[in-house]
Amino acid sequence: MKYFFVLTLLMFGMTASAQQRRVQQQQTVYADTDDRLFADAIVVPTSSGDSATVTVFFRMSNDMLTFTKVVDPNDIGGNFKADMKVSAEVRDGIGVIRQRLPWTGTAYVNTFEETNARKAFHYGWISFTAPPGERKVTLEVVTTKESTQRKITLPTIKVVRAAKTAGMLAPPIVAEPATNGETDSFRPFVNNGNVPFQPTDVVALMMVGDVRPRMYDYVIRQQPWGDREIRWWRVGDVRGEARSEPGVIPVVSARSSNDRPLLSLVHGNSTAEAALLRIPIAVTSMVPASYTLEVIPRGEGDTIRLTFRVYWEKMPLSLRNAGYAIELCNYVLTDQEFDDITDGNDAERRERLMDYWRKHDPTPATTFNEHLAEYYRRVDAAFYAYSSIQEPDGAKSDRGKIYILHGPATSVTKSMSSDGRAVETWTYTNKVNQVFTFMVDPAGAYVLTDIQPRK
Repeated sequence: MKYFFVLTLLMFGMTASAQQRRVQQQQTVYADTDDRLFADAIVVPTSSGDSATVTVFFRMSNDMLTFTKVVDPNDIGGNFKADMKVSAEVRDGIGVIRQRLPWTGTAYVNTFEETNARKAFHYGWISFTAPPGERKVTLEVVTTKESTQRKITLPTIKVVRAAKTAGMLAPPIVAEPATNGETDSFRPFVNNGNVPFQPTDVVALMMVGDVRPRMYDYVIRQQPWGDREIRWWRVGDVRGEARSEPGVIPVVSARSSNDRPLLSLVHGNSTAEAALLRIPIAVTSMVPASYTLEVIPRGEGDTIRLTFRVYWEKMPLSLRNAGYAIELCNYVLTDQEFDDITDGNDAERRERLMDYWRKHDPTPATTFNEHLAEYYRRVDAAFYAYSSIQEPDGAKSDRGKIYILHGPATSVTKSMSSDGRAVETWTYTNKVNQVFTFMVDPAGAYVLTDIQPRK
C-alpha cells in the first residue's frame, strides 16, 4: 500500500508538472511586452535662429495611472479620473542637468474597464527653449501605481543654428491630417519615432534649413527581416518628390487636449532660414517592417537618411508568436492548407502564414487586413475568457473555437443538466443562426455537445 501511495504521488506530480509546463508555455505567448510610455520631440528654430523651441509629446497607458471615482457633480469630464504627473529632466551634451520641468494633467474615462486598459492612452507635452548643442531629455511618470514603464529617455536632440545649416534641422514627427475641420491641422503619432500600421496614410513633418522653396526627392526602402519577425511580404520602393515651405512651422494647436494633441501649421512666420518639408508615407501600401527614408535635395546638399519601423501597436499577442498563430489558424484551414503552411523552416512557415491571409484579404488594395486582425483579436479574447485550470488555453477549448469562428454569441444562458453538470447555451441570431450547447465533462472542461439551427 505504501509503494502504491508513493507511485500515485509520483504520477500526480508528473501530470501536474506537465500541465504546469503547458500553462507556462501559453503564458509566454501572452507575456506582457507592450510599452506603456511613448515620447517624440519636435524642434522648431526661433525667429533669431540662435535657439530652438523643443516640444516633447508623450502618452501614457491608462493602467499606469491611479483612477478614482468622480464624486463632484460639477466635474463632467468622466466617471473616473486620474492625476497625471510627469517630470522632465533636460541634460546637455556632457550630462549636466540644465532644466527640470514638471507637468500635470487630468485623465478621464467613463468605464471601470478603461481604468486598467493597457492600449488606451492619455497625452501631454512639455516645451522648452534650448541654445545650439545637444540635449538629452528623460521623462518620468510620477505616480503611486506600480509599473515597469515609468521612465523613458528620448534619443539625443541636436539644436543647430538654422542660418548656418542646410538640410534637416531636426528629425521628423509623424502625423495624420486631423478631421476637426481645421486647415493644416495634424494629429501627431507619439510612437517613439515609429510609424503606425493602419488603413490610412500618414505624413512626416520635417524642418529643413531653406530660405527659398526647394525640391527634394525621396525614396522609402524596406529592410531585411529580423530573425523573429512575422514575415509579411516584400514591398517595392516608394519614390516621390516634395517641396519645402519656408516660413511654415508646426505649433501646438489650441484645440489640443489630453485625449488628442494637435499640431497647426503657421504660415508666414519670421523664423530665420527654416522651412517645413512634408514627406508622404503610404502606410496603406507598406507592411510592418523596418524601413529607411532617404531625402535628396536637388542641387547642393547632403542626402538625409533616417530609419523607422512600421509598427502594428495593437497587433494581437497571439499573432506575435508565429508558431502559435499557425496552430490557431487551423480552425479555418483545410488539412492540405495546414500541411502546406507547417512544412519547411521557421522563416518559410512565417511567410506562408501571411500568404494565406493575404489571399483572404477583404481589402486587397491596402496591406492592412481586417480579417486577419479580427481573427487574432478573437484568439486573444478567447484565451483569457475561456481559460481555466482544466483548460489553460481558452483559445483551444470548444467554447474558444466557436467564439473565434463566429464571434460573441447574441445571448448566453447557463443551466444545470439532470445529473448536476454545468451547461452553457450560446444563441446566434445573426447570419450564423445556430444554437451551440456546451456541457462540463468529468474532467471539468466545457465540451461542445450539440449544434442546432435556431428556431
